[in-house]
Amino acid sequence: MDPLSLRRLERERFAAQFTDPTIGRQLDELVKSNDILSGTESQRLRSYFSNNGLEPARHLDIYGRAIMMGDLESIKLFYNASLDEYGLKCDSGDTARAAATREIYEKRWGPTRVPVYNLILLSTLIMPPMRRQHLEVARWLIDEAKVPVDGKDLSGSTALHHAISTKPAFDPEYAQMLYDAGGIVTLRNRYGGTPAHEIVMTWDPTNREAVRKAADALKWYLDHGGNLEIKDSDGVAVRHSVNSTKNFARKGIQMETWRVVDTEDRRRANLAGKICTFCGREPGGDVRLLLCSKCRVAHYCSGGRPCQKADWPYHKSVCKATPTA
Repeated sequence: MDPLSLRRLERERFAAQFTDPTIGRQLDELVKSNDILSGTESQRLRSYFSNNGLEPARHLDIYGRAIMMGDLESIKLFYNASLDEYGLKCDSGDTARAAATREIYEKRWGPTRVPVYNLILLSTLIMPPMRRQHLEVARWLIDEAKVPVDGKDLSGSTALHHAISTKPAFDPEYAQMLYDAGGIVTLRNRYGGTPAHEIVMTWDPTNREAVRKAADALKWYLDHGGNLEIKDSDGVAVRHSVNSTKNFARKGIQMETWRVVDTEDRRRANLAGKICTFCGREPGGDVRLLLCSKCRVAHYCSGGRPCQKADWPYHKSVCKATPTA
């Protein structure tokens, strides 16, 4: 068989996996679940997610439309109405506020189950002139309504994940707002990936704007506690993906992501023992560094950050108890 026919056959076999009922769970089961996926199941959900985007006119209710329009006054009215309603059912004002906040947090729109902060990000892309109003809505939800920023869509991705993954757009201003409100950059979605797994997918290395944006996004990710060693559910780490692009050098193409990774590697090496082994951040405020109790070499953030637990799948292979004297 000639090479062209062979590649065509391989593509047909790959596409057939999505509909082959003997390979993994089918789409209706995946949509109803929220577990981590790999292989064919992961690709099956990715395909569904990419082809079934939110249609505002069709999928948004009155609250969602207020979000899309950046109508903060209406959103406040909805919240106060919920407070009044829950106030009649709850035994305290705090309980009523928690219920009203939970109601917003649990809202989802469209076939991909877009949560409120993800919808705000999408709204900034659909209606750029309303961006200031959209960010004001986000600020109010964070500061006043106290709505957590970790809501996930059908793919298991938070708004912070989408805001820095360059898909649909790299938005460092909004990402910083979400991060400051407690967002975690290393959360894995249902494909097992972090935002960096999306960032380093470079389909066209000759597109300088896309390459530059990817480098900026990767730097933001690393500056805010990102980790290159986390593997997705198919066992691929971000560092491996970056290294695999170095074959472009033979064609005279230089990827800015290489520079970002090399610079961060040098920084972490120079500060070893003074920064968190996992997130690379220096202690500050209420956060201090704690030694791994077994090897007494690795350092991790205190203060409730999930660094040590997140690093254990990678650290356990090198963690050895310190010999006693």
